[in-house]
Amino acid sequence: MEDWLGLTLAVPPLAGEAAINILFEVGALGVWEDQPDNQGRLVYKAGFSLGEETRLMAEVPAALVSVAESLEFPLVEVALSMEIKPGEDFSETWKRDLHPMFVGPRMWVAPTWWNTVIPTTPEGVILKIDPGLAFGSGRHPSTFLCLIMLHDLAEELTLYPTRVLDLGSGSGILALGAALLFPEADVLGLDIDQDTIQVAEENRRSNNLDHRVTFKNASIDELDPDVYELIMANLTLNDLTALAPEIKRVLSLNGKVIVSGLLADQTAALEDVFAELGLRAIRHLGQEEWSTILLGPLGEGASRQIWPKDVV
Repeated sequence: MEDWLGLTLAVPPLAGEAAINILFEVGALGVWEDQPDNQGRLVYKAGFSLGEETRLMAEVPAALVSVAESLEFPLVEVALSMEIKPGEDFSETWKRDLHPMFVGPRMWVAPTWWNTVIPTTPEGVILKIDPGLAFGSGRHPSTFLCLIMLHDLAEELTLYPTRVLDLGSGSGILALGAALLFPEADVLGLDIDQDTIQVAEENRRSNNLDHRVTFKNASIDELDPDVYELIMANLTLNDLTALAPEIKRVLSLNGKVIVSGLLADQTAALEDVFAELGLRAIRHLGQEEWSTILLGPLGEGASRQIWPKDVV
């Protein structure tokens, strides 16, 4: 087995998605998320071919400077290290940390290569995911909270969507999860990255959902209005704010929206944006610094706040 270069990057929570993007942009063979460190920073590990050290030590810090300026956090909050990993198969090393994850009685998320029996209830489903070069193994709090929200809506039997939209679909985990939990729904996942579309399509095949889930490299402004009864958007505050009018435009009457990717102190600002469009927060979920909101028409029931335990 050939040696390879392991890179570890720790960043503040608001820079998590940017960190993943940087690592893939500089040529990572794969990226996975480790446990947060003792300073509460998100920790990402990536694999590279040997001989890339000098290039990476120039390109990664330069990209981080730009991100720190854009998101307004001190660069001293970032930690970067590299080490040679001898005699290991990188393609298998990162898989060791990925195990089946319990979302709720109706759903488990498991790696596509997992072959041990997973105990489920009679109505339970197993969502098989290989994140590949896309964001979305389900273990990041923003994704996990979306899955919990979807699971709880399905379990409560109060929502029966037939058209579902996933914005920024990544690995396809949320679109596929919605299709499994709502068996009458046709689901569309949109992403601006063609590489992630290919990953999502492979995961669709793994879950036998080719007939009900479609992934497109397209923008929301290409969609017809008043169509989707449930919309999911696990994005950044800036992206959610910019897309809010289009989300409202394509949402059906009395439709629901799940927004995620927010830090807890960002939720009020986004709620104000959607309130101006006629949507209010009817439920909150939170984990660590992250928050997920369920939005519905103004006048719907009072908001509830729920803080799940840490990801298993």
